Amino acid sequence: MDKESDYKLIQKMLDGIQIPALLVDKNHKILLQNKSAFELFNSKVGGLCWLELWKGETLSQEQKQLFEQGKILPSMKCYFCVSDIALNKKEHLTEELYLLGRYWQSHWVAIDENIYLHYFIDITQLKENEKKIKQQERFLKEITDLVPDMIWLKDTNKKYLFANKAICDHLLFAKDTNEPIGKTDLYFAQRIRAQKSDDPNYYTFGELCMDSDNIVLSTKKPGRFDEFGNVAGKYLHLDVIKVPYKNESGEIIGVLGVARDVTEQKIIEKQLVDTQKQLEQSLKYHKALFENNAAGILIVDKNRIIVDANPSISKTLLYERAELIGRSASIIHKDQESFELFERHFRKLFEKPNENITIEYSFKRKDSSIVWAEVTGSLIELPSGPGIIWSAIDTTELYKTRQQLKFQAFHDTLTGLANRRYLELELPKAIERANRNNNILAACMIDLDDFKPINDTFSHETGDIVLKNIAKRLTQTLRKSDFVVRLGGDEFVILLESIKNTSHLKKIFAKIKKAVCDPIEIKPNTFVKVGLSMGVYLYSKDNPTLPDNIMRYIDIAMYESKKQKNTREDFWVIYNNNS
Repeated sequence: MDKESDYKLIQKMLDGIQIPALLVDKNHKILLQNKSAFELFNSKVGGLCWLELWKGETLSQEQKQLFEQGKILPSMKCYFCVSDIALNKKEHLTEELYLLGRYWQSHWVAIDENIYLHYFIDITQLKENEKKIKQQERFLKEITDLVPDMIWLKDTNKKYLFANKAICDHLLFAKDTNEPIGKTDLYFAQRIRAQKSDDPNYYTFGELCMDSDNIVLSTKKPGRFDEFGNVAGKYLHLDVIKVPYKNESGEIIGVLGVARDVTEQKIIEKQLVDTQKQLEQSLKYHKALFENNAAGILIVDKNRIIVDANPSISKTLLYERAELIGRSASIIHKDQESFELFERHFRKLFEKPNENITIEYSFKRKDSSIVWAEVTGSLIELPSGPGIIWSAIDTTELYKTRQQLKFQAFHDTLTGLANRRYLELELPKAIERANRNNNILAACMIDLDDFKPINDTFSHETGDIVLKNIAKRLTQTLRKSDFVVRLGGDEFVILLESIKNTSHLKKIFAKIKKAVCDPIEIKPNTFVKVGLSMGVYLYSKDNPTLPDNIMRYIDIAMYESKKQKNTREDFWVIYNNNS
């Protein structure tokens, strides 16, 4: 078969291929091309491939300048061309490139020492899919890094496959979320221990974590674990949930874990349990005593008339013993309603005579002040018939401490506003009220503009003054039904209930702007100003969604407002479900 016949055969073969393909010599001259190549490039046989296919756009910068001057040199070729290597080594080489608005996989296949086959595979869809996957992965990572709970994934050898920002910051002390990949907890434990190798209590976490991984892998079932110990000298207590992680075939290939930091809660619980134990021990020890008992004891008959009182209860209530005996127990209740509410506890002892009852209740002293007490009641037999003996321990300070701890758990320590934890409880309630009353609930997220320069120019203490002033203004300006939250930093959330219409909403927004943007005096005759960007989501019964979605929507809208702050007409952006 002669060369012309060979070409005809090759031409026929190339035309049967549905991808652009050309036969090119080592001087980059097109010898043959198929229909797909011609339809795509409008190229002609006999021309130079870099000129016919790409119109000279793929030359190096220096060669492109020569080409624009009308000079065509033998050395000219596409910047990505590896045809020389393919011919010399007789290898099949590929390169990825982006041309003509598409992604291509360019192939060079040596036919002999002078001719190579050059064909292109359109991989645009593949690249776009890869891009979407990367975007999804990036979005997922951003979401998990925003979550305060720790999230991670390990393989069956307990090496990290994924770790979010929370676990890196608070448990592993990793440089970033990439550092844990391929490493175990032991790696980080040893690194932290090395900081104070002479202190065995500096790091005591880790071993329990490894054990719980083994439990999940061996049982092949989800598990919930208490994991605790010192991390860099600081006590950490985690509420951990771990589940087997499976591949598409259902094989377990790792362990997925989520942990919530409950350190503060556990400390509070321990304090309360310890206090409760002390109270119980004290009550048990003094139960048989009366006159010399440290606990107050009050005896009442079936009609709730005080029969006797020991010195301790008299002192607590600021009464003389004689002032109590023979009087109705209503004398030690703050009002008639309190007296009647206590009645059900009183009657319960008569209904179940073999049982004791212990409750915490408030009582009124002689001077009308209020005292809280843990009272334990038991049915006894009096000369006049059945009665109740109440043993009381003053828990006023404990009650105040609990209330204070509860307040601290649900409020921001700097501004006194509700915190994120309180918001998580309140938002579902606000949604329920909006559904029940068929009202609009406006959830607003505020981020202060130009706040960082105040910290940088003056001090963080000055920044705190600004935040406290804004918190106070918002609280005083808005309605009592509105709920103001400080998320942290310079971010706030406001829940506006019973919104009637857009006009009503704009009036409230004007108040918010004034509260935030009016000058703030940080010291005599020195004022600063901040701006605000606000994202809003309007919840209604006709457009229901979950609390987590609302938080995500107002965050998105707030960042959109932030981006537009130099061009926007209003300082707020309302999230649109259809956007």
